Amino acid sequence: MCVSYRFLVYSPKCKIVDLDPFNPEAIQFHKVEDYVTCTNEELLTYVTKNDNVARLHINMSVLSSHSHKNVHCCYSNITRNLESQAPDDKIKISQCQDFTDSVIIHEQPVLVNCTNNKGFTYKNVHVAVSITKAIKDKIGRSKTKRPLSVLMIGIDSVSRLNFIRTLPSTYMYLESQGWIPLLGYNKMADNTFPNLMAILTGFDPDMSNQVCNPDTTSLGKLDTCPLIWHNYSKHGYVTAYVEDEADLSTFNYLKTGFKSPPTDYYFRPYILAAHKLGITRVDKVSYCTGPETSGERIMNLAKDFSVTFKDYPSLGFFWMNTFSHNELNSPTRMDRKVKAFLETLAKEGVADNSIIVLFSDHGIRYGKIRLYNTGWLEERLPFIYFSLPPRFKNDYPRLFNNFKTNVDRLTSPYDFYMTLQHILALGDKAFERKPSVGCPTCRSFFDEIPYNRSCEEAGISLHFCTCYGYSEIKLPKNVTLSAAQFVIDEIHHRIKSEKRCLRYKLSKVWRTAVSHSGLYSSNNESYLLVLIQTIPEAFFEATLTVTGDIAYGNFSLAGTISRTDFYNENGWCTKKLKSLCYCPKQWTKP
Repeated sequence: MCVSYRFLVYSPKCKIVDLDPFNPEAIQFHKVEDYVTCTNEELLTYVTKNDNVARLHINMSVLSSHSHKNVHCCYSNITRNLESQAPDDKIKISQCQDFTDSVIIHEQPVLVNCTNNKGFTYKNVHVAVSITKAIKDKIGRSKTKRPLSVLMIGIDSVSRLNFIRTLPSTYMYLESQGWIPLLGYNKMADNTFPNLMAILTGFDPDMSNQVCNPDTTSLGKLDTCPLIWHNYSKHGYVTAYVEDEADLSTFNYLKTGFKSPPTDYYFRPYILAAHKLGITRVDKVSYCTGPETSGERIMNLAKDFSVTFKDYPSLGFFWMNTFSHNELNSPTRMDRKVKAFLETLAKEGVADNSIIVLFSDHGIRYGKIRLYNTGWLEERLPFIYFSLPPRFKNDYPRLFNNFKTNVDRLTSPYDFYMTLQHILALGDKAFERKPSVGCPTCRSFFDEIPYNRSCEEAGISLHFCTCYGYSEIKLPKNVTLSAAQFVIDEIHHRIKSEKRCLRYKLSKVWRTAVSHSGLYSSNNESYLLVLIQTIPEAFFEATLTVTGDIAYGNFSLAGTISRTDFYNENGWCTKKLKSLCYCPKQWTKP
């Protein structure tokens, strides 16, 4: 039987299948989740801004409507604890200062505490983007003419297909407003850190660890890392960075974080303070921090920052984990909120002078959908959309046409890095674009990407490459078992230095799939995808290079080994080998 496919990318070196977002494999897991509110009452406090003056208010109508009598409110300033050995994880809270009705606040976050003698308590954290004297001076020195700002909005762990399924209103809004997707955007490594480092530095994982050394106990190494926002800052751009989940943050999860704020506006102290309000976990992440959702806190910060600097050069990086990271359907809760946020950016004029990127790092990496082909594909193909200012097409017609051409070309995070350099060069001819260290052949989305491009040429690891397409294959039992045992042996080889990790036995082979024939077989090689379940229970996925006849089982490992089930609870006894290790239950977790 002949099976016909549609393709997102189609060239001699790369064929990426275009699956229906609602295909039978995916739809069995799809469910629309309800938005979860973090409080049943209106917020008692809020912030307004007028002529760069931010004011903290008590909402008197809320007080009267709920008959809260004799309420006393005070606020404390929140700052980084510079005396701490881990200043990125510690904050200082000043003495609480009384206020009634309203009070002017400055650039620091504030913690509000309202109580009365009848047991009423209200706490929240607020922050406003105020233009300080230092920022005014920086803007005044900027040489950029007609600045083209960049606003990067990230939603963790959302594939292109799951974006369509779980954020349908947002998806339809982007399509109706002319946002441009990159359909062949393929992750280059396993998780968030390497994929974002490829975007922000152009480094591959080895270079990221060597130069930036985020896992070291020597605080300050990340501060010297050549993150792209430093380039923007040197050329007069105002910069901002924040993530909503303090524990999962890209530069803090199993890492030391920054010694000094990495950007002009660094909102981590605000997020740390918000976490102290009390957390409501939904799908095992910090969905609510106090009376507000963590995701909406980030969107409000992004809106405040981008509106404040809409007439000045700025680069903002705002990342959200708390409604998408752990569960396939979690994003459905925030669909209306994300759409409304994007509509507000357009209404406030942010889109008139900014390149806005809404994107993810990868698809969902865990769960039952990963047992299927659609899960394999989705994990590797995150969604990415660009909004280009109306004037961009007129000012840069060739670049605009190149971008449109690249919609159905194979692209990677390294190309994103080259694009960020390209944008900076458009505003400042003195800026010299440099090749990505991790992918010297990669290029900007505004340069035409080669039609016939391989994953290797795009800096994408073979294990995560979607160009090769796989078909399920029923192999002889001895070959299947041989391939599965090969994967287990490779795992054991990698964990041998960690004595606390249990050794695995094969429980079940869930998938064996072979790369589509004739596409890459220049040297008598093919690729075999193997997904196994072990004892103790863990799920591993590996890509094997097969030399010669597959029946002879001449295997070698292509890249890394993916863990497709949640491993935080049973991989606690090691950091570097967390995804491969299963810790004995008789050990007491610290």
